[in-house]
Amino acid sequence: MLKVLVVDDEAPIRQWMAYCVDHFTGFTVSGIAASGRQGIEMYRRELPDIVVSDIEMPGMDGLEMLNQMSRIHPAYMIVLTSHEDFSYARRALTQGAAEYILKTEITREAFEAVLNKGAKVIREKRASGSAGLERSAQRLFQQMAAKGERMEITGELLRRHGISLKDRSLLTVDIWNENGAEMPGLGRIAAELPFLENLCMVPLDHEHLLIAANISREGSTYMAAEWFRGKIRPPFVAGISDMVTGLEELPGAVRQAQARFRLHFYHPDRRVFWREPTGSLVPRQTQMLRVSFSKELFARRYDKAAAVKDQVLREIMEDCPTDLEAVKDLCDFFASTLLHLTMEREERLEQIRRQIEESRTMAVLKEILDQVFAPFEHEAVQPKSYSEPVRKAVSFIKAHYAEQITLGQVAEQVSFNPEYFSRLFTRETGLHFVAYLNNLRMRRAVELLERTDKKIYEIAEEVGFSNVSYFSTVFKKNFGQNPNVYQRNARNIPEHADPQ
Repeated sequence: MLKVLVVDDEAPIRQWMAYCVDHFTGFTVSGIAASGRQGIEMYRRELPDIVVSDIEMPGMDGLEMLNQMSRIHPAYMIVLTSHEDFSYARRALTQGAAEYILKTEITREAFEAVLNKGAKVIREKRASGSAGLERSAQRLFQQMAAKGERMEITGELLRRHGISLKDRSLLTVDIWNENGAEMPGLGRIAAELPFLENLCMVPLDHEHLLIAANISREGSTYMAAEWFRGKIRPPFVAGISDMVTGLEELPGAVRQAQARFRLHFYHPDRRVFWREPTGSLVPRQTQMLRVSFSKELFARRYDKAAAVKDQVLREIMEDCPTDLEAVKDLCDFFASTLLHLTMEREERLEQIRRQIEESRTMAVLKEILDQVFAPFEHEAVQPKSYSEPVRKAVSFIKAHYAEQITLGQVAEQVSFNPEYFSRLFTRETGLHFVAYLNNLRMRRAVELLERTDKKIYEIAEEVGFSNVSYFSTVFKKNFGQNPNVYQRNARNIPEHADPQ
């Protein structure tokens, strides 16, 4: 069975593709991702044979995602495109994608045909021996890192993947280097340790080398840690597991070594981690904090929203959660929600999101957020004396926000040119027109979700959204969860019940 990863930000499309894959002979769905960042996370964990991805996605687009995937390990890449963005498909093909499908013309038969074409290419490569045992071992250790103690490991399983570890004392080491250029040399040095036996060195991706070995009776974790401490120099970082008693505990040791490596994000001055507790997996009270932050922001209490952000950063530094993707996702939420509300420059937002994604330390991540929040931290909503045109416009918006009103219609109410009115409105209110309108709609939506038993589609229509899917997208972007989940939590509705 060939493993297929589906990546698309539109739920109906990815659900349809996943359904098809699971009904095609010879294929199985290894993951379904809604964003480029989530796609890479699943790719690292599952190492699929085939990736089917949209190109146009918020945040990290499909081209950047495929580029990063290609540096981890090869797979058969299929991109989805429309007629309008075919230039993106052409770029994807030059960057390693093998095939493209037009979204406007995709059918079940066409989808199956392109998957079968990929399967043929994969089989031919494997028959030529290009995959090899290293790829097999790489896949196995990736699965251990993802599943941990839930995965059963035996000597026979390891031998089938070219791994000679014995069922006795062992440890694992996760070594990171940003460009991976010097990894082979470090691996050769590791082979010189006299008390490490049955040494297995597997490149998990471009930046990570995993070492697993049995420990002789004369050796210990302390000796290994001291040896690595003497050898590891910038730009290398190593996370070392505790010594475990046998193969049954190997997956846990792999996860522990990787978790300890991630502590470097919080302590960049250190190069070797081997006795430290790995803390929590994800930040505390993530969903509750997202909601609290959004409520303060939509009430334009920027100082209190910043206080929520500061609380999160303090807790992260205290707990050192090892799911760095979750940490960055939460910080991305704070920055993007604030900037969506207060500015129209999408290029600025994308720049901040890239900086968050690429941050290598918690100090850098905190500095990025502090810079974003700096203009707002001491602001709270104050009574303002708007000019007569803006007062009239605000009254009109509040009276008609549930309708499909536009900037042009509001500008016409005050007899102004739309472009000039937009600048005046933003200058006096501190929000551009669309943000102001969505602010009113979201605040009303929250009231209805918390205080009524109305259906989601009824609430969407009542606050001015003719499309319930678009309403859900906007709500989730601003509150970190879809309106169904928010309503359940706010009104203590059991999870199995459906308020719609």
